[in-house]
Formats: sequence, structure tokens, C-alpha cells
Amino acid sequence: MAEGGKVSPVGAPDVAVRVPDEMLIGELAFGDVSCFDEIFERYHQQIYNFIKKQVNDHESVEDLVQEVFLRVYKSAKNFDVTKKFSSWVYKIALNEVKRHWKRTGSRQTFSLNAPLGDEGGESERGDLLEDQRVTPDVVTETELFSKNLKLLIDQLPEKQKVVVVLKIYNDLTFEEIAEICDCPLSTVLSRMRYAVSKLRRWLGIEENGETADGL
Repeated sequence: MAEGGKVSPVGAPDVAVRVPDEMLIGELAFGDVSCFDEIFERYHQQIYNFIKKQVNDHESVEDLVQEVFLRVYKSAKNFDVTKKFSSWVYKIALNEVKRHWKRTGSRQTFSLNAPLGDEGGESERGDLLEDQRVTPDVVTETELFSKNLKLLIDQLPEKQKVVVVLKIYNDLTFEEIAEICDCPLSTVLSRMRYAVSKLRRWLGIEENGETADGL
């Protein structure tokens, strides 16, 4: 394996070619340990950011990230090379987050009325959100998520929050999210719809329809 997971065709100019993730994990399964370094480099920051949005304790985030890549290393031989590697590694990360929630007894979320704890003094999160509330006009999903909604997203039910984080922050397709969450595409779409509906209401945008917190 060439350095950085890049090779050039024989007889061709020395042009860097990105080796597919699936090929890297396949070569790792056959004992090429150098491929693990490339996999780690490609996905470390993405997985770190994903876990960080689910777990607020920095030390726990670091431990979970390490556990994810340890499982990738140990389970390389179990990877189905006909599948997409990114979906597989995110599924591992999601499972580790769920194990963490189970060990700690509950999800870690922010309180809307808790002090910000920064240079803003004793301002409360609820006040901050109220100041940034958008007007009840027609707002597209893209516009909705361009706002500073992290504090509100933290309040979503677990399954809905996972879908929102994977879609908005990690830019995965709904098909990939369905594979990661091990559920039908229709369920993922419903979770996203309910999440967007909740966020609109919390922002003061009128929304009609049912809610499904446990979906």
C-alpha cells in the first residue's frame, strides 16, 4: 500500500489516486496494518465530531473514539466488502454511544435554563434561544438548520437526534442513516420529519400534526 493510501497506475504519470475505504479495510483484514493508519486518518475527526454531539464529557468522547477504532481493527475480517465502509464505522460509533448511555444511565443533554457558563455571564440558554428566534414565516429545512440550534437539537428524543446529527452534521444520505440505525428508510424519514417539526415549534414556527417522541 502506497503512503496515504494512494497509488498510481503502472506506466501512468505519478498522479495520486484515492484508494476506496472498502479496499483499505479489505487489505487490513488480510494483515496490512498500514491500512489502519489511513482509515484512522480519514475517519477520526468525523467519528469524534459525531460522538461529541452525543456525549458531552470530553474524556468519555476520547475513550469512545478509541474504542470505535479498536473495534474496526479487530473486526476488519467481519466487514462485508460489498457494503459501504462509512456506514459500517458510523454504526459501530452509534453502538458505542448507546453503550455509554446505558452505562451512565441516561443521555447527557443541556438544560435550556442552565447558565451558559462562558463570558456571557449568568445569561440562560432559554434567553439566548428566545433572542435568536426566527419569525413564523415559511422556513425551509436548510434555513432551519443554518441557525444555532445545537441546544435545541440536544433536547430531541434519542432516535430523532441521531438522525438529525447524521444528516445535518455528517452529511449522510437517508439510505446510509437507515443502514447505520438498522431500520427501514421510511422510519428514518419519519424521525427526521418529527424532529424538524419539533424544532420548528420550539423556534416559534407554527406546525400542525402529530408528534411521536418514541419513534
